[in-house]
Amino acid sequence: MKEDDGTGPPNRELYALLHLSPEASDEEIRRAYRQWAQVYHPDKYQAPHMKEIATENFQRICEAYEILSDENKRQIYDIYGMEGLNSGLELGPKLNKVEEIKEQLEKLKRMKEQQKMSALFLPKGSIVANLSLPEFLDGDGIMRGMAMSSAVQSQLSKSSALSLSGNLGVEENSGAGAASAVFRHQIASGSTIEFMGSVGLGSLIGVQMTRQLSLHSTATLGIAKTFHDGSINLSNVWTRQLSDTASGNIELLLGPQSSIGVGWQKKDQNTSAAGEVKFATNSFGISARYTRRFSSKSHGRIAGRIGSAALEVEVGGGRKVSDFSTVRMLYTIGIRGIFWRFELHRGGQKLLIPILLSRDLNPVLATGAFVVPTSIYFILKKFVFKPYYLKREKQKALENMERTATQVQEARKAAAKAQQLLENVANRKRNKQQETGGLVITKAIYGNRKALKKGDELRETNDELASQVLDVTLPLNFLVNDSGQLKLHDGVKKSGIMGFCDPCPGEPKQLHVEYTYHGERYEVAVDDYEELIIPQIAHRV
Repeated sequence: MKEDDGTGPPNRELYALLHLSPEASDEEIRRAYRQWAQVYHPDKYQAPHMKEIATENFQRICEAYEILSDENKRQIYDIYGMEGLNSGLELGPKLNKVEEIKEQLEKLKRMKEQQKMSALFLPKGSIVANLSLPEFLDGDGIMRGMAMSSAVQSQLSKSSALSLSGNLGVEENSGAGAASAVFRHQIASGSTIEFMGSVGLGSLIGVQMTRQLSLHSTATLGIAKTFHDGSINLSNVWTRQLSDTASGNIELLLGPQSSIGVGWQKKDQNTSAAGEVKFATNSFGISARYTRRFSSKSHGRIAGRIGSAALEVEVGGGRKVSDFSTVRMLYTIGIRGIFWRFELHRGGQKLLIPILLSRDLNPVLATGAFVVPTSIYFILKKFVFKPYYLKREKQKALENMERTATQVQEARKAAAKAQQLLENVANRKRNKQQETGGLVITKAIYGNRKALKKGDELRETNDELASQVLDVTLPLNFLVNDSGQLKLHDGVKKSGIMGFCDPCPGEPKQLHVEYTYHGERYEVAVDDYEELIIPQIAHRV
């Protein structure tokens, strides 16, 4: 019996098979086993093919019950799944006490965490190449300057981390660089301390401490000494969680370049926004940024800055081109000139290419610099990128279907056999509910989310998406209890329910249910791991 490798809570197939919550008590497990055993016990059937089907499913029921009714095996299954039960842990010394098995499991978990921490090595880096079109046209070369930075962080222990970084910058005939190190240690559940030092340009040493003052407030206090002028700088930052999606902060810096700033950030599923007002000794600045995600792969952005040394507006957007890579193009116009900026983000690495188009605010050039690339992007998106991605996604889906075709075919046959034995009881329950005006499942379809959204198109037998759904009306009618209610548990993948199967491995799935209750029509759709409780007034059509 294999566990599903898809996303979502792991090690729940056996609970789905017995129609149990992962928190089910021993008595609930015994009661579920007796109920399913009455349906699938081979002695209840005389016909050879029915007895064979019953035997196959009864063995599945017995295996699930044997594991979930044994406290030790259930704990191993909940953490490691069937792989844990079949590993050396079960073959080792007999662990009779619950405390012993817990201790052994915790030991194994700690070992895995230590191995993960020792392998944790997070590199980050960026390359900035500043280009200038005016200088290139003047014959001075297109490169204005270049900067590089790199940082690595290693988790030394569960509470300590070390970060090493360096940067190097070159502009025209001058350059500078620096190297720094930061040691971070968590001294308590809500407190951390950092020791930092750098050599090169802006050499300093310092210490910084962060403490959580309350559930929604955090304060950071730091002190640093710079070597080039011997000055001491103090920093204070107070952060407050304003809501589930918004936070604010106040920052105070005391030293040769004292400043005070107030910031605000908000981020939800599709949008993010931030703003800051900052006053320094000889300057001030106000900045704002708004980003909106249009889909899972593309987003747009607008930002603005105004102050004693800046006045500019920035617009642009980006697109995710792979699981780890994002490209972005931004257009900036302000008192410094007109710029394009191209960005490539891959993992923790960034490549940034700002291009100065003009130092003068020429209206024609400013309009063209915005309109031309925007038009080219939308034309390429419509006629090149979108068809290409659709073709690639379709090809991946077809390859996945071909790879899992045999597995799905066997799973469908097993589901059909399981439904065959449920049919008599399911029809009896349905008829009883109809007589009393209770809960009757009229239609239930489980499978590919995209296919379910097609609606009437599923009626066409030649539609390839129709092969990625399964009719589960009968098993759901079987699961309706005597009180006229149906509950599918949260966190349990529905493909594991008796009479179900996974018709499209690797694809996001939904369950669509139409039912009647007291003569009224109802309809609901839930995701694969989402809880379902019916009937509910909110489902009324």
